[in-house]
Amino acid sequence: MYLASVYLHSLLRWVILILLLANIVRHFANASKPFTAQDKKLGLFLMISAHITLLLGLYQVIFGRFGWLNVPAGTNVMKDAFWRFYLVEHPFGMLVAIVLITIGKGVAKKNLPDAKKHRKSAILFLVALIIILATIPWPGREAIGRALWPSM
Repeated sequence: MYLASVYLHSLLRWVILILLLANIVRHFANASKPFTAQDKKLGLFLMISAHITLLLGLYQVIFGRFGWLNVPAGTNVMKDAFWRFYLVEHPFGMLVAIVLITIGKGVAKKNLPDAKKHRKSAILFLVALIIILATIPWPGREAIGRALWPSM
């Protein structure tokens, strides 16, 4: 179960990044056009992917190999860069990004002019993208870097 959640979590990371880019480009490009059903669906797919990834991530941060239940005895999580990243910084950053994605998707339901909907959604998705890019353990990051695709 754990290995499957790691692979699915990693796969959905790429889906989220692609959907975020697609949403950002679409909202900025269509700023003067009506907010369509396709705009809503693209945002919905993004939000669903992000929420599934959140659930998988919560499972991993609690029960996973680098989860709270597997922290070595005597380890001060906040003083150890590795454990702090995986148990605090990464989950917190991703949670903030997913909240922004959810709010960005919710903008479609507001009674606002279409141009304002596009602009607000694009900005929220852009900020979420920046946070996600900053809190992914990219290869080459000292102490926390991981491969682009998990290998167990």
